[in-house]
Amino acid sequence: DALAGVRTEAEAFLVAIYLCMRGARSMATQASKRVRATDTPCIVQMQQMLRGREGVLSLAQGIVHWPPPEAALAAGVAAMGERSTSLYGPDDGLPELRAALKEKLRVENGIDGGEVMVTAGANQAYTNVVLSLLDAGDAAALFRPYYFNHLMALQMTGSQLDLWLPPSLPDLQPDIGALRAELEARARGDRPPLRMLTLVNPGNPTGVMIPRGTLDEASRLCASHGVWLVVDNTYEHFEYAGEAPHECVSGEHVINVFSFSKAFGMMGWRVGYVSFPAALAPEMLKVQDTIAICPSIASQKVALGALAAGRGWVSQRVAGLAEQKALVLAALAPLGDGAVQGGSGAIYLVARLPPHAADDVAAVRTLAEEHGVALIPGSACGAPGHIRVCYANLPLEQTREAAARLRRGLQALVDGGAGRRA
Repeated sequence: DALAGVRTEAEAFLVAIYLCMRGARSMATQASKRVRATDTPCIVQMQQMLRGREGVLSLAQGIVHWPPPEAALAAGVAAMGERSTSLYGPDDGLPELRAALKEKLRVENGIDGGEVMVTAGANQAYTNVVLSLLDAGDAAALFRPYYFNHLMALQMTGSQLDLWLPPSLPDLQPDIGALRAELEARARGDRPPLRMLTLVNPGNPTGVMIPRGTLDEASRLCASHGVWLVVDNTYEHFEYAGEAPHECVSGEHVINVFSFSKAFGMMGWRVGYVSFPAALAPEMLKVQDTIAICPSIASQKVALGALAAGRGWVSQRVAGLAEQKALVLAALAPLGDGAVQGGSGAIYLVARLPPHAADDVAAVRTLAEEHGVALIPGSACGAPGHIRVCYANLPLEQTREAAARLRRGLQALVDGGAGRRA
């Protein structure tokens, strides 16, 4: 008892001050409630789980197996000797890169007008948008299954207080009917108004391309109810023959996010960009200057080299993923008919685990530890009982081996645990 032996009021007063200071120090060492309420990043969990394990093949993190174009890397090498590379640049990106991106957006995406900001990857672009548009407690929406970093950005900025997370339709397309009903209910005053809806096209983790008609209807509903529509187009280049092409919508209520990471194999260079209405520029620049000041100059010069290589360079490599996709689809066959979805866009397949093995975190751990293949648990994306599989991570021969391990591991799960890797 801290008061034991206290004899005078003065001593009691000093003890009370000490206890208050000790309590204040204890509170001061805690992280914020917002960050503590934010999900743990599943990619970090996967990396920690695999640390020290040799020979595990990853179909987990969403990356591609090819390096950037040679011209892009040459631009990066040249940039190392240029004085400007070591200086601060414009907050919103190099003028020559922004001009090239505006032309790309006009020609390839049908987006004409507005502003462009270069960021340290698409995740930073999305975080800039969230900070610019939402106050803590503002209502935001993601369709399940969602991209985990989108949820985390909303959680850590305070929008977890009113997150609407409806399920997608059975074909993993956004449920426009549910969106309409929710917006109408909020317009009647049943709940606070929705401020922002995020779509990912094509989807992560769903691997599903959203057709133009669905995008148009979502945009129309958002416009009529005063809701921001944010579309993450990170996987825009990953469209496949016989499937809907990638298309964009635009407007004064629409923000489009893009990335160099996947298509051009520039994951570590960290270059993304965002197209947004010009009226938002002052607020977006406040956020950019606070977080990054400016994007990496060297990385932006690499991005310019990648743009010069063009969409055709990417399309050749995307077409080459057909065999990898087929191998992974075959590996998922033990899960049965109707268990696997996705593959019409992006680089992902989503698969439902059998009921007796529906603990997706445990399943992913078993597959890594006992069969040497890594995946992402669906619960990280709001889809418990599922797994996300990326088929672009590895060159063909390594994909072949990873797929063989995956098939053995899934068959063992289906059979109840038999058939471990030797």
